[in-house]
Amino acid sequence: MLALMAAAPLGRQAAAKQMQSLHLPAEEAPHARTWMCWPSTKSIYGSSTAYFESIQETTGRLAAAIAEHEPVTMLAGAAFHRRVAELCGPKVRLADIATDDMWARDTGPVFMRRQGALAAVDFNFNGWGEKQDHARDGRVAAAIAELAGCTPVRAAVVGEGGGLEYDGDGTLILTESCWLDDNRNPGLSRDAIEAELKARLGLEAVIWLPGVRGRDITDGHIDGMLRIVRPGLLLLGGYPGDTSGFGRAQAEARAILRRAKDARGRTFQIVEIEDAVEPRSSHPDLFTGYTNYYVGNGAIYTPEFGDRAADARAQETLARLFPGRRVVALEVDRIYENGGGIHCVTQQQPA
Repeated sequence: MLALMAAAPLGRQAAAKQMQSLHLPAEEAPHARTWMCWPSTKSIYGSSTAYFESIQETTGRLAAAIAEHEPVTMLAGAAFHRRVAELCGPKVRLADIATDDMWARDTGPVFMRRQGALAAVDFNFNGWGEKQDHARDGRVAAAIAELAGCTPVRAAVVGEGGGLEYDGDGTLILTESCWLDDNRNPGLSRDAIEAELKARLGLEAVIWLPGVRGRDITDGHIDGMLRIVRPGLLLLGGYPGDTSGFGRAQAEARAILRRAKDARGRTFQIVEIEDAVEPRSSHPDLFTGYTNYYVGNGAIYTPEFGDRAADARAQETLARLFPGRRVVALEVDRIYENGGGIHCVTQQQPA
């Protein structure tokens, strides 16, 4: 665990100057590239070779779809390159970087700008609190920074990109269940973690939601429950009348957000989107949330679960919220059966 160094308090003018020199662009800002990671470890997904290969096929099909609208680089060890090329197609660039798993949002860096120059913040991925082997994935953030030719920055806290939802205008939303956990940041208070995130990413307002610890491997990443569409506008997922631990956490999040204001003093408009209830897949770990979409250049990528009514409602909602972007609905059940989604396996590099 890296030690968090306490910084001397900044005066108001000095703090404002620091914020002006740091900018964390929103996901919907133009991209130079999308980064992805190849699922390379069969044992993570059980003993079935056919199932593992179907996960790879799904990952390749998603990469090919995104590559229709912007450059995509897939990290994979050289031994996988022939199969990666076959499944991803000619538009996806390959990088000879070994990976364990496919969750680029978490293992990759968070891109930002420091005094105008691109920087890549490494949040010290530790397998979501040592829950999964990550010897190769722990090096992915630094490798991407080098490939992108940008300044690497090491954060003084442990976390993942999927645990950060930001609006590009100084506001961050995250969950306590993920960041305030001894499996990532033992002994660190909420204030200390918030101070580090503000200083490292140039943020002005941080909104904490409870989340659900232990519900999944991520301990309740924010991108599985809520997304910032644009400053002041939020999309909240879930089931109506859900009385589970997740449903109670969503209700508490809704109440907090209705009282909260963002970095510019705006109150939030909240749009709700219902998860799929009659999905095609019967996998016990299937994540059926539509909030885990990815905003690309000219397109938004969303899952299609085979629940016709829910799929149609989600696509209509996203088309309304993202005018001018094509809604690309994809059958990517194999990704959602393993605890994450389209957002979790992608990481944008700002243009």
